[in-house]
Amino acid sequence: MLNKDILKIFLASTTGAVAVTFGFMMPLIVGGAGMAVDVTKAYLVKNRMCQALDAATLAVGSSIGTQTELEERLQAYMTANYPEDEFGTVTIEPPIINNNLISVTANARVDTSFMRILGQDHLNVSCLTEVTREVRGLEVAMVVDVTGSMSNHNNIGALRTAATNFVNILYDRTSDEDSVKIGIVPFSASVNVGPYGLGKNEDGTNYDDAFVNNPYNLEYEADSFNKWAGCVLARNNPDDEENYEDGWMWNMYRHTFQGSQSSDIRYYWQYYNNNYGPNYECSHSYIQPLTSNRQKLLDSIQEFRAQGNTHGNTGMVWGYRLLSPEFPFREGASWEDDKWQKAVLMMTDGDNTISPYYGAYGTYQQYNSKGVNVSYLNRRFEDVCENMKAQGILIYTITFTSNINNTTKDYYRRCASDETRYIDAPSQNDLIEAFERISTELSNLHISR
Repeated sequence: MLNKDILKIFLASTTGAVAVTFGFMMPLIVGGAGMAVDVTKAYLVKNRMCQALDAATLAVGSSIGTQTELEERLQAYMTANYPEDEFGTVTIEPPIINNNLISVTANARVDTSFMRILGQDHLNVSCLTEVTREVRGLEVAMVVDVTGSMSNHNNIGALRTAATNFVNILYDRTSDEDSVKIGIVPFSASVNVGPYGLGKNEDGTNYDDAFVNNPYNLEYEADSFNKWAGCVLARNNPDDEENYEDGWMWNMYRHTFQGSQSSDIRYYWQYYNNNYGPNYECSHSYIQPLTSNRQKLLDSIQEFRAQGNTHGNTGMVWGYRLLSPEFPFREGASWEDDKWQKAVLMMTDGDNTISPYYGAYGTYQQYNSKGVNVSYLNRRFEDVCENMKAQGILIYTITFTSNINNTTKDYYRRCASDETRYIDAPSQNDLIEAFERISTELSNLHISR
């Protein structure tokens, strides 16, 4: 009887000891199981935060501005990609910019749910993203308005500055200048293809096959009276919105000033002013084919002169042809070569206009007979933009000054690859900043870590 009582007491005391031991172990068991939940949550926070930081740093890398402006842009992109309702409290350190390398660190505090039982009330995670601004495999056509209105307030001077900065920014940010090719298409009521139309370089050496009809065997000479100054007529629709087709030739721009034009103009044409000769309002600024020669581009920009009416569609289609690997300009990479990005910057300071005398579609009477008016030019412009985008060309557009109507702005907005790549630039400073922004965004960004 005594032994039985002793056994009951022992069992009772042993059971109590196990219960006490389990009571001591309970926090460790719960904490150990919960640790996996908290660590998984911290991993998810880190993963999402790093992805958001990559996107935000890329946005900063493709921007210009003060340190404060860049920090604000970084925060805006980070907020958009990692909203406040996500787990964790994220803080971003100021970006460190060292030449072309941008480094940004983000930290997050993740409150724990189970590990706090063990005295760990939060976990810290961090990410570092580095973006290198570097251009690789980029072909750009600058299609720029050099019409007569650009002489107002020396807007043509602002364009020279903007285009110069554009070229320098792209080449300053690459270690291999051969990986950047830039071409220039100045336009007015026609486009000047320069000596290249007759198959010659500027120094008279052979360039390629001629692509301009020359029935009178005229020589090329810029600013000439009786010779050919380089402008060409547009082809009939739909050829005026297309890239080159085999066998195409362009006709020389040659105004005869016959018919209803005033005797005053004919008098000046014959006796005094070369501007009223067969090359009447032919732009003195001619095409520069794609090249990696920075100085050649800068020299070409300094030759911009304001003259003539506005045919934006004509400028744009020659920008298309400049980027093409096909004749008549063959400097462009193959359309199928994904190592190269083709892009165009298209800028105008005015609405499309029709000259009462002569332009890319011939005399005023020929414009009427072909049905070429402002609406026609606008439709052709839109068609060219769509053709280029279908070919994979990235398009940026700029409308410059406040003298442009909303219809034209809408055409340029739709022409751009997306609305963020359309810029309205009311002032000269806005124009310069627009060119700088586009050249920065065209820098091919690479996440190095």
